Amino acid sequence: MHVSRWAPSALQALIVTAALQPTRAIAAPTGPRAVDLRWEAPDGCPAGDEVRNEIVRLLGASEQRQPIEVDIAVARESDARLRLALRIRRPAPGERVLHGDDCASMSRAAALIVAMSIDPDAVARNAAAQPQEADAPVARAPRPPPPASDQPGAADRPRADDRPRAAGRPPATERPPAAERDVDGALWLSAHVEQALVPTLGVGLAAGGAIRSGWFRADGAAGVVPSSSGRIAGQAAGAEFRLWFLEVDTCARALGHPAVRVYLCALGRQHWLMATGRQVDEPFHRTAPIFAIGLGSLIEADIAAPLRIEGALHAVAPLQRPRFIVENLEGTVYRPPAAGVSARLGLALVF
Repeated sequence: MHVSRWAPSALQALIVTAALQPTRAIAAPTGPRAVDLRWEAPDGCPAGDEVRNEIVRLLGASEQRQPIEVDIAVARESDARLRLALRIRRPAPGERVLHGDDCASMSRAAALIVAMSIDPDAVARNAAAQPQEADAPVARAPRPPPPASDQPGAADRPRADDRPRAAGRPPATERPPAAERDVDGALWLSAHVEQALVPTLGVGLAAGGAIRSGWFRADGAAGVVPSSSGRIAGQAAGAEFRLWFLEVDTCARALGHPAVRVYLCALGRQHWLMATGRQVDEPFHRTAPIFAIGLGSLIEADIAAPLRIEGALHAVAPLQRPRFIVENLEGTVYRPPAAGVSARLGLALVF
């Protein structure tokens, strides 16, 4: 009787023990976090393994163990800056584009975006625990520093709470990165040299304003060439000329450098050419409107903020070519050529 009472108790203990085994297996920690990272970057950028390890480090002891699939591609743009395109495929689809000059800083920022999109609470806990870990006398491998506002390219990095936007979900409030808001204006004053619309090479002044965004630049200007003279061939009679003009330029950057930029430009220019008779029997005054088009180049070079030097050279073709003559005299005082050149050089105040 004693043995028969003990046997059921032992059987019950075995059943309870067996029932607990699956629970332990489920509660046991899984293996290393799976991060499927496809990384493309030019020479000088961190290796893909460094970015993958940074994602794992930022997540720390996060309980979110879904597989992470990320595509990150870094490429150089025409102005020698870097463009980082980030696409999270799993677990929460999202995309983000960063611009900057420092590939290492941009890669750390990308790792932070990925970690924040998966488990922002774990990233915050891990960041809060870092000061205590630094005080512990434990030897550990050095970590790459997190993005800081005093490092190069910090203006192009996202804040810690900048997560990629899920596909199809509009942002509540989102401002583009600083590099994508790269718009500036300038006021400039230049010496102007004109050969296309006056009888002899004329020197004057031009002033205008410009707005620039990325590779595009547009200018509006006004100018005057106060004096140029012409006369009838073989005679003393002729005229003094004064040229006024309004000009609009549209330019596309052809060569970009941090300090020097070269643009290719197209222009439209409205002229008013005024003539006053010289050594003629009867005084005369005449004003002829002339519209011209042109192509050329513009160079801007930074010297000391907020000033830069600007120079331009254009080939100009007038669409009207009026003939200036003197009454009762044979011969032409002046007629604009089919094409000519104009140039300017001066200073610009950037704002």
